[in-house]
Parts: sequence; C-alpha cells; structure tokens
Amino acid sequence: MDLFSPCKKMNISTSTQSHYIRHVDGMRAIAVISVIIYHLHSQWLPGGFTGVDIFFVISGFVVTASLASHDTESIFSFIARFYHRRLTRILPALLVVLLATALAYSILIPRSWLSGMTERVALLAFFGLSNIALQDQSDVYFAPRAEFNPFTQTWSLGVEEQFYLLAPCLIYLHVARSRRARTSPWEIVLLGLGSMTIMGLWTKSAPLQAFYSIASRFCELAVGCLWYLYFWSGRAQSGVAPSRRFDQFGTATGILGVAAIATTFLLTKMESFPFPWALMAVAGASLLIGFPRGDSRIRSVLASKIPVAIGLRSYSLYLWHWPILVLLRWTAGLETFFGISAAITLTVILAEISYRWIESPPRRNAYWIKMPPMLAVVLAVSLTTACALAADFMLNNLNIMGRSSVTRHRTDWYADHSDPMLAEQGFACQSQLGYRNLPGVTVPDMVVIEYHRNHCADGTLPTNPEAHNIFVLGDSHAVAYMPLLHRLSVDTGMSVYAYQIPGCPYIDFHWPMGTGHPKECIAHARQAIADIQSLAKPGDIAFLSSLRLFRFVDQWGFMNEAEVLRAQFSADATTLREQAIADANTWLQPLIDLKLSIIFEAPTPIFKSPPFRCADPWTAANPICAKGGTEPRAYEEWLRAPVVSAMQHLASTIPQVSIYDPLPELCGAETCSVRSVSGRPLFFDADHLSRYGNEVLYPSFRAHLVAIGALKPG
Repeated sequence: MDLFSPCKKMNISTSTQSHYIRHVDGMRAIAVISVIIYHLHSQWLPGGFTGVDIFFVISGFVVTASLASHDTESIFSFIARFYHRRLTRILPALLVVLLATALAYSILIPRSWLSGMTERVALLAFFGLSNIALQDQSDVYFAPRAEFNPFTQTWSLGVEEQFYLLAPCLIYLHVARSRRARTSPWEIVLLGLGSMTIMGLWTKSAPLQAFYSIASRFCELAVGCLWYLYFWSGRAQSGVAPSRRFDQFGTATGILGVAAIATTFLLTKMESFPFPWALMAVAGASLLIGFPRGDSRIRSVLASKIPVAIGLRSYSLYLWHWPILVLLRWTAGLETFFGISAAITLTVILAEISYRWIESPPRRNAYWIKMPPMLAVVLAVSLTTACALAADFMLNNLNIMGRSSVTRHRTDWYADHSDPMLAEQGFACQSQLGYRNLPGVTVPDMVVIEYHRNHCADGTLPTNPEAHNIFVLGDSHAVAYMPLLHRLSVDTGMSVYAYQIPGCPYIDFHWPMGTGHPKECIAHARQAIADIQSLAKPGDIAFLSSLRLFRFVDQWGFMNEAEVLRAQFSADATTLREQAIADANTWLQPLIDLKLSIIFEAPTPIFKSPPFRCADPWTAANPICAKGGTEPRAYEEWLRAPVVSAMQHLASTIPQVSIYDPLPELCGAETCSVRSVSGRPLFFDADHLSRYGNEVLYPSFRAHLVAIGALKPG
C-alpha cells in the first residue's frame, strides 16, 4: 500500500534522471514507531497517533509520483495498471493479517459490549470501508472500545483506499493537460481546501466523521500530491542546479519539519484533533520530504540503513502491531513489562515474516506482474471476497469457533432478552418478545422492550385478566433483568414494558435527576412516563432498577478506589443525596398518581474485576483480574448503606413504595461472589447480572410481588 510502500524502484520522471527518495523510507520509520509507542502506552508519546498523518502526506506524494511516471498511457490503461500495482502491494499482507486476527479473536474472545463493533469493522476492512463503520459507533478513536477492537487500525487503510478512487483520475487529468501546456493542479487544490474546511467544521461538531472520514482527511493526502507536483515533478525541477544556497535551505526546512513533528508528538490535544493539530503534522512531514535540490544531515540520518530497513517494513509493522496489542490486552494483559515485551517481540517477528514471505513475493512474481491488469483486479477482488466471507463466518459463529468458557456456556453468562432455558425447565407457556419505538421519540437509542404471553401448551389461558402489567425504568442494569422478566411473563401472564437507555438511571440517589444527568436522559425519562400513563392501570407495577453505586472497575479498566469511596461517602455526596431524595418525589409522583406499586431494586453487590474477562486460563494473569471475584458481605452492605437508607426513607413516607433486595440471594453469610457455590456465574461483568443470576433471583422476586399484593400466591 502506498501509505507504507517503499520508494525503491519508484521512478520519479524528470528531464534527465530518476530518483529513489531514500529518506522518505526513513520518515516511514518515524511514523510507524510513533504510532506503536502511542498504542503501547499513550502517555509515553501523547501525540504519537499523528504518525498516521505523516503517512498520509507520504502516500499522497508517492502515489502522485508513481502515477506521473506513467503519463504516456491511455486513461483506461493508466487506471487499470494503477489498481494492479496497488492491489499487489496491499492485499497479500492485509488478507493474511485480517484472517489470522479473525481466527484468533473468534477462538479467544467472548462477545461483549467492548466487542460490539468488531464483526462489522472486520468485514468492511476487507473492502477498505472500516473507517465508515467506525464513524457509526458511539465512541471516538481515543475511547476504550476502539482499544479492544483488533481491526481499528484498518481505518487509515480505508481512507487510503478511498483516496485511490480519486487519485488516478485527478492525476491523469492534470498530466494530460500538462502535455499541452504547463498548468496548475487546480482540482486537487480546490478539493484539498474543501476537505480542510470540512475538517475544521467537523472537529467540534462531528468528531467521529472528522477523524475517520476521507472527506476531512483528503486534504492531508492532497498536500502530498501537491508537494510532488509543485516541487518534485520534472517540470518543477528543470533548469535548477545544485548550490550551497539549496543545502542551507534543505537544512533549514529539515529542522523546521522535525520541530513541527516533535511538537505534534508531544503537545497534540485530542479535543482539537484533527483540526488544527493534524495540519501541524502535515506541514512537518512536507518540510521533511523537503525539496529535490536541498540536502541536510537530517536527510542523511533518515536515509541511513536502520531507518530505511524499518521504513520498508512499516506496512507490516502497522498491520500486525495493533491486533497483537488488542489480543494481549484481552488475554494476558498489556500493562506489565512482560506484556509490553511480548507485544514488541511478536510485532517484529510477524512483521519480518510478512515483509519477506507475504508482501515481497507477489511483487517479484513474473506471471502475476505480466498478467492483464483487469484480470488481475478481478482475481484480487474475488480472493478478497472469499477471505471476507471466511472471516465473517468465524466471527459470527462463535458457538463453533469459540473456546472461551463464556462462549461455550453462553446460556449461563448472557442476560439476553429471551431466556433460552424456560422450556427446558418446565415452563409450559410462551411470551412474545417485541420492540417498539415511542411516538415522536427524540431519544434515538430508546426502544421499549415488551413481553406478552401468547401461548400455553398445558391449556392455561395465555391472557390472564387478573395479571398486572410491570413497567421497568432504568439504565443497562434494568435490561440485565430481562431473563427474569421474561420468566415472570411466561409464569404469570404479566405483560412487561421495559424502558431503558444505557447510562441513564432513573433515580440513582447520587444527585437530583434534573441536574445530575444529561438532557437526553431526562427526555428519555419523561417520554417513558408519558407512555406508562397511556398504558397503566391501578395496581400495576413500576420496577426501578439502575446502577446506584459507583464502579470500582468497568469492562476495560480500574477506577481510582479512593475517589470512588469519596464520591459515595463524602460530605458533598451526602448533601447531594439528600437533594436527590427530595427530587425523587417529583419523579415518583406521576407513578403514584397512577396508583402503581413502586419497587426499588436495592443495589446488587459490586465487584472489582469483570468476571467475563477472567473466566479462562489465558486471562488468569491479566491485571484486570488481579482483585478477584469475591468481596466480604459486610463490605458490600457498608458500600450500599447510604443508598438503601435513602430508599427506606421513601418507603417509610410513600405507602406505594417497597424495596426488593437481591443481595441475600446473591451472597453467602460471609462472602459475596461473582459465582455460585456450583461455580456458575451470577454476574457477567462487575455489576451486571448474568442469565443464571436472573434464574437464581426469580423465586425471591416473585415472592416479593406476592408480599406486596401484586401477585397471588401459587
């Protein structure tokens, strides 16, 4: 791929000679090393990710030089040969890396929120479209989910390959006009300026698009194109002779280039990227490429043996380093010296193998090189499609491929919307699962999940006229109760309506709803209440389940324990909780007016390691698992005491309010554990219930409904 392809054998046409620009390979070494350092530990080189911007400039420069060297061909031959060369360069290493990564990932890694984008990004990576998939997610490049997706690095290849759709036509038009008279590449200039404008506008308003889209990144590639056309093409060089003045000028531009790149590596601010910081990297890369008649010691260093050798292998280094880092992050861990050493060693070994025996052979194969370009393109696309289908099969058939305990025992782990164990456990009825958008909804992620009993094999009437509806309000912890609620609907005939959006709790007692949560969460809550008002009848149930303790760990890393405890127990936290209790009356009043029975879920135990990431032998040494899966019961009760006290206050003042406490069913007399006595998982991660955890809680939840008169005994 020209983003990383060596300049060796690249002819840059001039009036008298051809050039191999050796120091550009040295620039690739700087770029790929900076990216790897950043990905190993972002604090070591805070702006190291701007190495990709250096690659973009180099790519625009080299692609233009390569295309301009074929300026005597017809446009059809011009384009066909270009794609033949590019596919020869890109595909061998890319297909091997994507297939190997898909295989390892499907075998070792269980599906979770962290891996939610993996399958789609992987499939589109085969066709140079992964950057488009990454634009559709909810996380920016610097967010945790990107760090756990082994295909994230292919976004830059997607930008490159989309650039290839434009470059041949743009360069051919310019070269064709220049045969008749010297002209300016005005199309590239205008498109580059337009792209830069988009980058500036999107950096704040649409950061995902600004980072991943060819529309905003084209300007970086365009600078490389224009740098070649204005300063390195044959016409740009004609009549210019070497002089001491150009040596001094080359030294000055080299120093400025190094200074600009060093500034971006050390000072780039994520919130102001790509605009304007990417432009600093682009300027530095352009100045470091320099001018054809200038020279400097900096160029000499970049053109020396070691930087050039690394630069020649930069494509394979870039392709391999990221999936290795991600797979280690998922398994043994990347935080230790051993993990980092293993990552570097594996990257170097696999990159060398890739460079010598995967990348290079097709470029030397006489049969392939002499093949008609269109036939070669058709064969390459066919091979790519076959590989994509193979990877898609692996990633979407984890029941066949997966070796993780979580994957092999998924019915215990995953709290899916339907409980697959009901028929096996003797429940004779079935409930229809449905999804519904609210009329005029303004919260795009909000979907109402519903269960309605519709069939009973033992002659029981599907519709139970005495059954109440149960309305569920909360965040992702409410949805973690879906297997229990499915079981309740099948067992009792109750209809279930669950309103949730991740990250939007309903009365969490941390702070008042109106001041402590995003406006989207408040809109969600109000729309949910309005829908409940249209459906509820007296005696129905409102079940309020949310995360009401601060986490010690999420799916990807630890929180600061001292800060967690301060947020829960400080004087400021107590004041905010008192305000939240008073505010809760406002949010409960519509439910009280409907004469609903209101059930608060008391906090479940909260742990310091996520069980699904610690379930396999190859994850045992991962630092994320170091704090284990047990906590003293007394400690858990102490942690949640302020929240339980707040709930008890409401229950003592509002007759319709009761508290369902899952902790006695989930904990032993002395210890709370992520697993049952039999070893089955009670929790999926550090605070969300597993499906088996739902099964364990169902009898006590049903008993609570009987106790408050919402369900008849039996």
